Parts: sequence; C-alpha cells; structure tokens
Amino acid sequence: MIDLGTRQNMSVKQRSRNGMIILNTMKKVNVRFDLKNEIKDIDVVFSASQMDDQVISLMNRVRDPLAEKITVYDSSGSAVTIPEKNIISIAIESKKLRVVADEGTYELKVPLRSIEKALHPAVFLRISRYEIINLDKVKKFDFPISGSLQIEMKNGMKTWASRRCISEIKNRFRGKEQNS
Repeated sequence: MIDLGTRQNMSVKQRSRNGMIILNTMKKVNVRFDLKNEIKDIDVVFSASQMDDQVISLMNRVRDPLAEKITVYDSSGSAVTIPEKNIISIAIESKKLRVVADEGTYELKVPLRSIEKALHPAVFLRISRYEIINLDKVKKFDFPISGSLQIEMKNGMKTWASRRCISEIKNRFRGKEQNS
C-alpha cells in the first residue's frame, strides 16, 4: 500500500442567501493506493463515520470527474453556474480571466493558477502562461510552422500553444498512446 498523503482540515467560506458568511470545516481526507494484481477494474471505497455533503461530493467527483460546476460571471456581472465539462478554454485577456464555454463567454474572478488546480487534470491542459484548454473540445492539433503548435477547437476557435509548452503537450500525448 502506498500512502498518497493527507489533505488537512480546510475551512471553506460560503455566502448564504441572506448574505451571511458560513464557515464549513471539511474533514481530513487520507488517500492511499493499494496494489492488487488480481483486480482488473479500479475499486474505489469511501470510509467515513457518516455520509455527509463532503463524502457525497467526493463520491460524485470520482464517479464523474467533470460533474463539478464552476461559478462564472456573465457580461452584466451576474453569477452563472456552468458545468466544468462545457468549458472550452480559459484565458487571460486584458488582465481579466475569460472563460469560453458551450453556453457563451464569461469572466472569472480568480487567478488562472487557482482555477487550473480546481479543474480535472486529465481533461484540462495548460498550453501557455495565459491559457488552459479542455482536451475534450479539441478538434485538431496542427504544426503549420516548425516549432509552433496551432490548436483548433470543435467550436471553430483557434489558439496557439507557447513554444515552452509544446514538449509537455507532446509528452502528455505520448503517455496516452503508451497507455492505450
């Protein structure tokens, strides 16, 4: 068995409907990997003293990694919740974080690095210092000029990967090919 670490108790601030701030303390989460050669599928078991919102959230995240929803802001500044799986790209433009999703374009009010940590790492990929894309929304990768990588998304949007990210992108796909 390999101990993958512990996530310490965290306090999460939430704003209730009447504007009061509620402080929720999340329980400590221990993560372990148990190698068993006789098992063909992945078996995930949750153990807790009770079934609460935190356990349910973790179970849903494992069952459907892209089931999470993200709160973004539309052009009028109203908060809108969109499913993570609908995000096409997240990029910094004019010092603002622009989110392009199936439903439209929105803004986020958090740093790009913070949202990158919250997104599912197997699906989202940083392609430059300023942009993250959803790999499920990519139509094709193109190398039109030596040393550059153009990415066309399924919605027709085109973007470029920075030169320093190209080798990491290639390595990520080589790993997928070897695992297939």
